[in-house]
Amino acid sequence: MAGRGDEAPVLRGLIADLAERSAAVVVRGEAGIGKTLLVRRVLDEQAGSGVRIFRGACAPMSSATAYSGLGATVTAALSQSANSQFPSAAAARAWSMQTLAGVLDDGKRSTVLLVEDVHWADWSTLDLLAHLTRNLPERRLLVLLTWRDETVEPDRLTWLGEVLRTPGLVDLPLRRLTEQETLRQLRALQPNCTAETVATVYRRSAGNPYLNVELIRGDLTVPASLRQLLLARLQALSPTARAVVAATGSLARALDDDDLLAAADSAADAVREACESGLVIRDSEVGCAARHPVIAEVAYDQLLSSERRDLHARLAKHLSERIGGDTTASVIAEVAEQYHRANDRDAAFSWALMAARAAEKEYAFAEAGHWFSVASSLWRPSDLADDRVPPRLVLAERAASLLSGAGRHVEALALLDAAVTDRDTEVGTLAALLMRGTLRGLTDDLAGAMADLQRARRLVSAGDDRTLGQVYISHAMMLRGYAHTAETAEAAQAALEHAAKAGDTRTIGQARSMLGAVAAIEGRLDKAFEEAVAGLKIARDLAEPEDLAMAAMHLTFVHGLRNDTDQVVAVADTIQSELRHLMVNEHWVEGILESNAVYNLYLAGRWDEALDRDDNKGRLPSGPAFKDSQLALIHLARGNLQKAVELMDGQEVFAVDDQPQDKSDYAETMALVRLVQHRPREALALVLDSAELSHDTEDEPMAGSLLCIGLEAAVAAQSADGFDRLVALYRRAVSGFAAGALAAVVDGERSRIRGTPDPAAWLSAAQEWASLGRPYWEAQARLRAAEALLAQRRQTGARGRATAELETARQIADQLGAEPLLSRIQALAKIARVHLDDSATEHHERRGATADPQSLLTERERQVLALVAAGRTNREIGATLYMSPKTASVHVTHILEKLGVQSRVQAAAEAVRLDLTNHPESST
Repeated sequence: MAGRGDEAPVLRGLIADLAERSAAVVVRGEAGIGKTLLVRRVLDEQAGSGVRIFRGACAPMSSATAYSGLGATVTAALSQSANSQFPSAAAARAWSMQTLAGVLDDGKRSTVLLVEDVHWADWSTLDLLAHLTRNLPERRLLVLLTWRDETVEPDRLTWLGEVLRTPGLVDLPLRRLTEQETLRQLRALQPNCTAETVATVYRRSAGNPYLNVELIRGDLTVPASLRQLLLARLQALSPTARAVVAATGSLARALDDDDLLAAADSAADAVREACESGLVIRDSEVGCAARHPVIAEVAYDQLLSSERRDLHARLAKHLSERIGGDTTASVIAEVAEQYHRANDRDAAFSWALMAARAAEKEYAFAEAGHWFSVASSLWRPSDLADDRVPPRLVLAERAASLLSGAGRHVEALALLDAAVTDRDTEVGTLAALLMRGTLRGLTDDLAGAMADLQRARRLVSAGDDRTLGQVYISHAMMLRGYAHTAETAEAAQAALEHAAKAGDTRTIGQARSMLGAVAAIEGRLDKAFEEAVAGLKIARDLAEPEDLAMAAMHLTFVHGLRNDTDQVVAVADTIQSELRHLMVNEHWVEGILESNAVYNLYLAGRWDEALDRDDNKGRLPSGPAFKDSQLALIHLARGNLQKAVELMDGQEVFAVDDQPQDKSDYAETMALVRLVQHRPREALALVLDSAELSHDTEDEPMAGSLLCIGLEAAVAAQSADGFDRLVALYRRAVSGFAAGALAAVVDGERSRIRGTPDPAAWLSAAQEWASLGRPYWEAQARLRAAEALLAQRRQTGARGRATAELETARQIADQLGAEPLLSRIQALAKIARVHLDDSATEHHERRGATADPQSLLTERERQVLALVAAGRTNREIGATLYMSPKTASVHVTHILEKLGVQSRVQAAAEAVRLDLTNHPESST
């Protein structure tokens, strides 16, 4: 424990605090740095304390063994799921996550879950660990992980990066020891160790604790790298004993004596030799394992190919003979892995099928997909003689479906690319094409997706309405993101008709949701709402996360067009919570839901609420969040250009020509950035580029905000041609949503570029924006109206009306915190010598202090206050209202400020006085 004077107390403190709070820790470092020693020594100190400790570990060959890292004690609960029924695979996996989490959190005892060598873990273990770290109970659970810093698969590094970004997770990287710490370590082992010897060891080990021990106990002339040193230790063993050492890394658990004897081909002397060498540690209670995982790796690497096959064949035979009638997926996968590595094709094929079906039964879909993929690769035509064996493409499609359901789209697509041939006569081709088309669509290969769907359509038998419905809805989904409204509507309607005939509820729900989106684009908002709600209900009933996410996206879009910001936010929060229940990883549509919520809050002038949502939710695995461009709009309006530019860093990934809406969102914010930077020509170019792309598409009617920005840029750049071009390209925007306001803005900006500002146009725009609940745009229009009125100096009453417009604009800008707009208003008032009420802000604050405090609170804040009065914690408030604990905390802070109180107790008293003690109910 030398050199761990900082890290060990951190772990002890977290365990001591479990009665009050839960925690998660990742102990990281290179091989031999002492991760295992640190965590085990600290946990050993808990003997007799009443803390439950579950121990698990992963191994080099455990990545296809479901839940291999958790240990049998934790995973035993899954055996109860054999007869459970769930509406979807996602619901089944959610149940498995909750079941395992329930084992760890019984609500009474403090528990530590230790999982070592997570870099080798299977995906079911990784998914559960990610779920636990993001959804820790309020108290009594410590998730303790060790991770070796080395080259691993990129997707595992991505997993680690996401986990390390989890709020509250403790990252505990272990450093190498200093020479003084090395001295303390070695003298604890050999009190008479000289300073010269310590210096020699330190020069060779560079402070690696494990290497220090190996060098001081052995020959200081051996190579200094850990692997080379261990290889030298292994060379002293007989070949059979080396095979015993290698076997300790071939299973995802500690081995027993019988396992070791099987590895040694019953040579007991070789087993004793391996144990007496100290390279294998034999514990009668825990089992047998390598003294360090690297030892097993090095021993295995040194085996010849034939020696490895023989080792795996012996272990496979031994393990298969021990399997009883009631066994787990992980045990079957152990046998399948050994036969597969032994190159025993027939046995590997049979056991791979059994492993796939067993993993599927335990809802370990990534591992089930892996084993179906293995079976597909081993399949031979002669296997068709067995009625229990599916055709090759059926196996491949099943594997791809399971892998895709586990979020492994690229892997699933690669599998089908290798399996699907040009022959349409092979059994399973139709289903494989449908799956590959879906996967190609998810990876933005529209041409490939459409080719697969067209080929699949030709293979559908006449009268097969179920499959025809699935083909048509897949077609509609491919087109929806590429501004092909008419084709989307036609395909979705065909899907609905065929699905209704076949009684295919899921396709019916998908089609109705899609038709709702089309109706919204066409301005039929009542129909859009009806279809979107129906699609969402079916998705909920079936617990299908993909359908749930898409239906919610369409519904928030419809609510936004109906100017119902509260409902946009409520749907976004509620559905994200439901998706969190059904999915291990974040669904990409959650980013769009967040973006819709933020943008509608921005339009409604509820900027503080929007900024409260500025966290990593909705962020892509590597890159910006969808909502960052909307958050940047608020920062620009409040004068924080630097923050806006930071948020837009990387947003170029959304500015692609085949996604007009995404490109419009990017252009809207970046054009404003350029205007703030006094670069109007660049702003105009950005808007024109987006306008060319959106012209005569479904996105044109929704481009009103972008049109306003472009017109302002054209006026600032004095580009009459650009102005006229924008109006022509966005003519449907002026006749679409917010038509009255946009038409007035066009007239007002046209009067400005001609040098004859028209107050009537701007006054009309202000009234229209006010009726739509768009305060920021209203204030800007009132400023323009005041400018135009002040230009009409000789007209009776113009100055007084200008003063009134400026004062109203000033009050709105002040309430919004729109500092740049406020500065422009004050500058105009100063130049025109217009007197504004200098105490407006003071009056506003004084009114707030004397007015009914309830009127100062938003509906969301009143809901939070009611739960505060009920004694709920921030985590409980978040769970009830479908928000994060962090967001709940922010709301509580705002409530305390608005009520003028210092504590939650005082706020609760105010809630009683205001009769806000009824618990709120969240609904879509």
